[in-house]
Amino acid sequence: MMNPEFYSRVADEFGEYTSGGLRTDVFPDGDPEAAFDELARGLGDPDGRLVDVGCADGRSLLRIAPVFGSVLGIDMSPSMLESAERRLEKVGLGNVRFERRDASRTGLPDGEADVLTSRRGPLFPGEFLRVLRPGGHLIYMGIGETDVRELKETFGRGQFFGRWDGRPVMDEVVEELTGSGFTVVLEKSFRTVEFYHSPVELDRFLRQVPIFEDYDTVADRDLFERYVASAGSDRGVRLDRHWFVVQARTAA
Repeated sequence: MMNPEFYSRVADEFGEYTSGGLRTDVFPDGDPEAAFDELARGLGDPDGRLVDVGCADGRSLLRIAPVFGSVLGIDMSPSMLESAERRLEKVGLGNVRFERRDASRTGLPDGEADVLTSRRGPLFPGEFLRVLRPGGHLIYMGIGETDVRELKETFGRGQFFGRWDGRPVMDEVVEELTGSGFTVVLEKSFRTVEFYHSPVELDRFLRQVPIFEDYDTVADRDLFERYVASAGSDRGVRLDRHWFVVQARTAA
């Protein structure tokens, strides 16, 4: 379950996500964000209804929103939703709204959406199946089990800590979706590399993401410096990322 208090704290401290400019990204398997956007845009329709679960500050949703007739972004963090509203006001899209809703019990009508997206957000297959119309599509981006493994090994904790030799998270997601009545039509894993321009930029990033929800610049200084010493290079401080994208559809 996503922690709305964590994301509210991020929004209160930073206003919105600010990873841009902090790093240089390398995509040996392709850019997962671009792949996600392409899948979503490919399902767009002037009459289509999109629901985005875990929309956070809305920046990703607003990239794909223009190809749909109506767009709803939901999140549990009031502060993130305030950031999303500010961003929406700047771009001026009239087909988008943001609401505070629980992804596990959205309160939306049956068959409300033609497309449902969740980008590093929660996964509730039963509720998603209910909200989607017959023949509707789900696009889900998840975090792989080996994401920033070396960083987590240095810290001795973190999201999916110790799971890197176990069953792939993507396989578990696919099984959960098919067991709930979805048909999976695409599954792809992405390995990417991020080079943070300095330790300051990496520290700022770690304060904004739930790799360690309890990350503290002062308390974790020794562990942080140990990682920087091992992962530093002329290109910056390296993080090895692991994402996956799954697309599924409901029965027509």
